[in-house]
Amino acid sequence: MITVISGTNRSGSRTLLFAAHFVEQLKALGQDAQLFDLAELRHEFFPRNMYDAGEMAPELLDLQHKFVLGVEKFAIFVPEYNGSYPGVLKMFIDGISVNEYPRNFKNKHVALVGIASGRAGNLRGMDHLGASINHMGGWLLPNKLPLSNVEDLLEDGKLTDSETINALKSHAEQLIAA
Repeated sequence: MITVISGTNRSGSRTLLFAAHFVEQLKALGQDAQLFDLAELRHEFFPRNMYDAGEMAPELLDLQHKFVLGVEKFAIFVPEYNGSYPGVLKMFIDGISVNEYPRNFKNKHVALVGIASGRAGNLRGMDHLGASINHMGGWLLPNKLPLSNVEDLLEDGKLTDSETINALKSHAEQLIAA
């Protein structure tokens, strides 16, 4: 199973559109894939004492089991927020770190896709997140995929740019082969 994470909880996120497209590409390539939209996270999942394993919200534990512990690979779609990646993604990673830390990312392959309205495709944010994933024992695919000026790649909320569609398919094939 491959979990594709839409790395923001922003309403109406373009990141979610790209992540959902990637899930469909993985399925078309014969892979079991599921989409995890960080908009599913609620504020109450992260209490003040969230780093105490005994305080982990049961709903967060359920999400960890479904989308993290039972999977072999990840694709994380990372929008650019303030020159890095969204705090909600960091908060999720921190929140699940108190439970079965080694099983979260260790020895699992991870593909990164940067999403940005600007021209760099969130290269810096992918580097920041990649360093954290490496620290946790995850195996990053060597080719990160930066998607720039993403609003120009969509028409009526659908990905229509053929070069981007092909680049995402190639990224999916690399993740499958890893």
